[in-house]
Amino acid sequence: MDYFRTLEINNFNDFANHLVQGNKVVIGTSILGLVITIFIFIKIKLMRCIELDTKVLHECAKKGVGLPIDEAFEVVHKELIKHYPQFIAAKRNWLLFNGGGAMGQMCVLHASLSEYLIFYGTPLYSQGHSGRYLMDVYDFMIQGTTKQFFPGKFQSIDFPAGKFSYLPMMVAKGYCCEPNSWMLEYGRGVIPLALPYFLFSSIFVTLDIVPWISAVFYVGREVTKNLLIRRKI
Repeated sequence: MDYFRTLEINNFNDFANHLVQGNKVVIGTSILGLVITIFIFIKIKLMRCIELDTKVLHECAKKGVGLPIDEAFEVVHKELIKHYPQFIAAKRNWLLFNGGGAMGQMCVLHASLSEYLIFYGTPLYSQGHSGRYLMDVYDFMIQGTTKQFFPGKFQSIDFPAGKFSYLPMMVAKGYCCEPNSWMLEYGRGVIPLALPYFLFSSIFVTLDIVPWISAVFYVGREVTKNLLIRRKI
């Protein structure tokens, strides 16, 4: 009480200023703790809504290995629908993708607040930055080869058709797709926070808003279906 008597506090703003000046470490720690608590709560809530199994997805992707790519997409898509009929989009719609310096095309198969599943790849060589996310990302190779490297590592790690790569949460890598490389890509975690990586390159680098609008439509449609019809976050 003596501390407050010695302060000339005339209003709430004066009190707040004195509080901040005297307790910056406490306030910073409290804010950090609050952010971490909210993240853990969201993470637990989202992980309870996970429906897609990585082992099943890998087996589905391997069904297309060795086939012409059009046929491979058809076979893998049917396998996915067979395992997850309520969660996989029935129609394949392709759109251009730009992100992290790489360019390819993708097809949205599933999108919710906790998971996404796409076909992705390119008939040409492409390389870029993976992005750094609050989610885990799996790339199940159907055709071709992707290569990746991490800081401090001086040899690339290759993932040919039939194999898969795994990118843990908050880890980034450099990667490239060799010509005619195609994959089934799956992400799980806090999906909305990854959208800037997927969308901003189209807006601010290529100045082509058509892929951005298309992505918003297809992703938004699937997220809405999962929230309102399937009750899935």
